[in-house]
Amino acid sequence: MAATNNQNPREFAHFKRVCGAWTIEALQARFEEHRFAAHTHDTWSIGAVISGAKDISAKRGGGQVFQENQVYCLPPDSPHAGRVVGKACEYVMLYVPDGAWREQCESLGVDLRQFQHRLPADTRQARRAQAFVDRIFRSPEAIGAWAGEWSLFCESLLDKYRSAPRLTESASSMRADPALARAYEYLHEFWNRNVSLSDLSRESSMTTSDVCRRFSAAYGLSPHRYQLVLRVMEAKVRLLMGAEISEVASETGFADQSHFGRHFKSILGVTPGTVAKGGRRHR
Repeated sequence: MAATNNQNPREFAHFKRVCGAWTIEALQARFEEHRFAAHTHDTWSIGAVISGAKDISAKRGGGQVFQENQVYCLPPDSPHAGRVVGKACEYVMLYVPDGAWREQCESLGVDLRQFQHRLPADTRQARRAQAFVDRIFRSPEAIGAWAGEWSLFCESLLDKYRSAPRLTESASSMRADPALARAYEYLHEFWNRNVSLSDLSRESSMTTSDVCRRFSAAYGLSPHRYQLVLRVMEAKVRLLMGAEISEVASETGFADQSHFGRHFKSILGVTPGTVAKGGRRHR
């Protein structure tokens, strides 16, 4: 990827790499004058235009222009370049290994071919991508420490592209499946550890996509979201018993208090501090 010469003080480009189950790279950038030479990446390139517009055509007149709030996804080895359309363009990028992106799409029942076409502008999707990249820059250890962070982001980003489930079994019959029960028990036993889809695949003797799809159908939540709920509910119990917020965050598997607080409020609608105060008033 070409680099800016940074002569224009209004331009910036920030790069961060996160190493966890997969190595994911992130870019935050704003350009006015800089032009990227034609190039490729050996990863999927997932971009979201935050403001302005950009033309990523590798050849003149290619017409690959993305506007504000559009999310786009380029397969590995796709030739592209980059120039601003208009006065300025701010955007974020994620560079994701082929295996990591395919694993998420397959587990969620998303056809990868959808992303080889232009996607409609979607403010919510663009903001989700921006928020995830922001978290990578603010708390890379949180993203790298738990594979669920990546899976939950993909779940929120890809949800609208999921195909209808093809499973015809009832949820109760699937829960009775010994293989799926082993995955369920493993999540409960190691609720505060970094449980990956590969771990659940090994325990259940299913592929990662099968265990994710069947678990979601049986329990109504993806494995990583289910594990997140287990962590938050246990954290709530400990807060009500008088434990300190920082201790609870660490003991329940969260990388830091910011990471803990964000997920806690997303599930319960209140902050950990609010719950802790409520517990103290009733002791």
